[in-house]
Amino acid sequence: MIKRTLHSLLSSCLLLSLYACAETAPDTTTAQDNQVDLGGQVLTLENHDQRCALRKPDQSLLTLDMPWPCHLGVDRQGKPRVEKFNNAQIIIVQHFAPEPAPSTECRSQYQAIRKIAGQLEASMVAGGGHCLPGAFDQKNFVALFTW
Repeated sequence: MIKRTLHSLLSSCLLLSLYACAETAPDTTTAQDNQVDLGGQVLTLENHDQRCALRKPDQSLLTLDMPWPCHLGVDRQGKPRVEKFNNAQIIIVQHFAPEPAPSTECRSQYQAIRKIAGQLEASMVAGGGHCLPGAFDQKNFVALFTW
């Protein structure tokens, strides 16, 4: 009886763990996932000569200092996250680089982009040791800029 209960409990925990992991992975199947509204300006994340770039509504590009592929930082609902700080709106663009097998390590880079006084400005690139989409605190959005 105890063995069956333990088996049932472990099976339930495993299913919950798998469900939680599936919930944290963003769905990247639509073009909308590469778009974000930053202060009324829709920006589209795209590949520009194997570099990450944001296309503005006027079709000009803001090329970032990271290799393609990149992803927009997301909130808990999987939508592009926009932080507001000191009259600016800020997004994060992320690049993940898993280490070759057999390593299970993953390196990441991210760059914050802010719209302030009507202008887009990219921060310097920061590195990290995690590859979780959207795993950022507000300080990651604001600390890479001089205010």
